[in-house]
Amino acid sequence: CGVACREGKALICKRPLGVPYGGCWEFPSETLDEGDTLEDCLERTFFERLSVKLDRACPMYTFDSICDKGCRIFTFRADFGDKTTDLTGYDGAKWVSFNKLAKFRLFPDSVTIVKGIEKFF
Repeated sequence: CGVACREGKALICKRPLGVPYGGCWEFPSETLDEGDTLEDCLERTFFERLSVKLDRACPMYTFDSICDKGCRIFTFRADFGDKTTDLTGYDGAKWVSFNKLAKFRLFPDSVTIVKGIEKFF
């Protein structure tokens, strides 16, 4: 999972309707494919889902998923310079001030990230 930040705001993406938690907002994420490193997975997430290339990724923390038993969430700060994105697999994306993230209907695992994010930004 990648927390992209720019000018005091974080990038969140809207899950499409018809999938579990459809309509919820989340930080860009993807499942780890066999043979992938965590960094490979993160780069693939941002390239395939947002059409951007990461400039830098720094590990933040890891926690057990609320939604998927037995799944671990690896959270990274993800930086990229592209100003525009081309979304695939999301119904929208927006940059939101950190102090306003809790006002959105967030995917449950993203709520956990928001609660721990203050110490990294």
